[in-house]
Amino acid sequence: MNIISQGKIFLSDQRGMIESERIKRYSTFNSESFQNPAKEAVGNLYALHDDMLAPNASINFYTREQGYVIIIPITGSIKYIDEQSSEAEIEVGKSLMAFLEKDAFITLKNPYEDALINYMMIAIKTEEKRPNSLTFLDIDLSKLNTMNLITPETIPFKVSIGRFKGRGETKYAINNKSTLYCFVLGGAFEIDGRLLHDRDGIALWNTDKIEMEALSDNALLLTIQLPQQSSYILF
Repeated sequence: MNIISQGKIFLSDQRGMIESERIKRYSTFNSESFQNPAKEAVGNLYALHDDMLAPNASINFYTREQGYVIIIPITGSIKYIDEQSSEAEIEVGKSLMAFLEKDAFITLKNPYEDALINYMMIAIKTEEKRPNSLTFLDIDLSKLNTMNLITPETIPFKVSIGRFKGRGETKYAINNKSTLYCFVLGGAFEIDGRLLHDRDGIALWNTDKIEMEALSDNALLLTIQLPQQSSYILF
């Protein structure tokens, strides 16, 4: 029998926003420039940024925690540079996962002369100790109506992306001690009975199966499955 999930919705229009000539950033959770008691981190997921970067512009990101940073281009390629002088260009259809120490910084640059780019930045803290590293991830959306895992099985969380037809549906199995964060990259979804629109998010826990149905054609969904923690949600 399916366990009824508990959940907390993070609406798109309630995200923190900063804007300058270089960048327009929407932050789901609290950050240096955005503080709201209702927008505390969900478990180890402490940053989820939705960025639009101006032509030729660059932006620095400082890690508040040791752990993983994942960059997912939505429109256009993006250039990654870190303080070890590692460089990489990330194209649409790929993602870059970096393991970084606390207080490290990275630079992201728009390589285009006349086009904005949009990308997602995910930051997840972890207790494990390991050398700084870069890993390219493939994003294959050819299989519709399913969540496609893009991260390796060896790390302590799972990031998946799915493309859905209108009324396409799937069920996501999860350990009922874990939390799943869902973020709508495009379109609209019903997630375990909750209606979510473009760039809305929801954290779900206390369940072993989550039902997902697209309410628009060519809808895109991002999920982040987090391991068991003593406390996930702070209200």
